[in-house]
Amino acid sequence: MKAAAGDEAPIAPSATLDPEVARRIATLVLAARRAVEGLGNGLHKSPHRGASVVFVEHREYRPGDDPRLLDWRAYARTDRHTIKRFEQETQLRAMLALDRSGSMAYPAHPGARTKGDHAATLLAALAYVLVRQGDLAGALPFADGPGTTLPARSRPGQVEAIVGALAAPHASGTATDLGAALTALAERAGRRGFVAIASDLLDLREGALDPLAQLAARGHDVVVFHVLHPDELTLPFEEPTRFEGLEGEASLDADPVALRAHYQQEIAAFLDRCRARCVAAGARYVLARTDVPPEHTLAETLRARGRRGWA
Repeated sequence: MKAAAGDEAPIAPSATLDPEVARRIATLVLAARRAVEGLGNGLHKSPHRGASVVFVEHREYRPGDDPRLLDWRAYARTDRHTIKRFEQETQLRAMLALDRSGSMAYPAHPGARTKGDHAATLLAALAYVLVRQGDLAGALPFADGPGTTLPARSRPGQVEAIVGALAAPHASGTATDLGAALTALAERAGRRGFVAIASDLLDLREGALDPLAQLAARGHDVVVFHVLHPDELTLPFEEPTRFEGLEGEASLDADPVALRAHYQQEIAAFLDRCRARCVAAGARYVLARTDVPPEHTLAETLRARGRRGWA
């Protein structure tokens, strides 16, 4: 319920991706922890072995091996025939999924920056990082089901295309169906890569987050940005307030002061459940508060990933 109270091509200014945010995140680099598959040459490891520029190890020569891979310097040192093994480097393929359901339109005041705006900025910034380093990125907006998929590409203008997909209006009064959206995302994400989901996760149905396990099982690195406004975390209102549902719920008149302590306990339990379900499914959970600049959330997420992986 909601209360009613460098060298790269420049990116055109928009309400979704602020030019200053783009500048500040331009130096971030997203490196995949897991091996990913791709078609071009990029920054990320592939599970496939082959002749490439990244040396992995030596192994003993066996009949049938390509003699061009023999390491004659190693032979001179050890008097043993060994070959070099290399690891292909490929592009990362990423899909960025944005919740555009009615609840993401909070706060609904004219001119206010909503949860949806914040989530779109976060994903657009991530798209900028990915495309800038030569990776492929696409987008999937969703609400009560999956929207139109923007395929993952790295062509010129892809960031602008992603921004356009993310900047579409929220589906007013539309409920969130995370299960359907995440199932479609698992089907459309393609080969193993990276998946980022930005949502307030306000789908209380049992099993709504279960499809995250499908994504992880198919080899994707998955991060879930749980986007919430400070009002939702603390219920700071002091006067009797009418709370209006943004996804079709009936309005509710209540005294926030009387409810605050119990509400904060419930919201803390909700966050714990969301975190536990994401981690159990093999995804990384990140609380993305709208009062924290999106580039800060993104930078900390990438730093944490570099230190510990997505676990």
